[in-house]
Amino acid sequence: MIKDAHLLFSALQAATDATGASTNVIDMTKAGDAVAGAELYLVVRIGTAIDSSGHGASLNIALESDSVEDFSTNSTKIVHVSKTFAQAALTVNTIVWKIKLPPGLQRYIRLYYTESGEAITSGTIDAFLTPDVNIA
Repeated sequence: MIKDAHLLFSALQAATDATGASTNVIDMTKAGDAVAGAELYLVVRIGTAIDSSGHGASLNIALESDSVEDFSTNSTKIVHVSKTFAQAALTVNTIVWKIKLPPGLQRYIRLYYTESGEAITSGTIDAFLTPDVNIA
């Protein structure tokens, strides 16, 4: 699998207080050759297992796009939303979401994580774009 630092949303980002944006915003114009003419896939993988006090946490992920890097405009678009993942599915090294990046994105893209149910007390998330569709 190919991983490019310019295509990284989250690198073992702590999932505690998970409601919020990915650590990184990807500027599709600065990604350069990594995206030029390539089909890209969004991959979200759990690094260390997600946990909560009573095992009732869940996680939802949205792919967002905007014309400005700080996502402060009314033009922010929610491009795609994952299903809600129950805590039981959020285990170590599990790929929970893999989609082909859709066309028509604005210049900047990020992920937005939303926890529900119980508060997440531990765990990490990796999220990135890759041209490699053959990810187990």
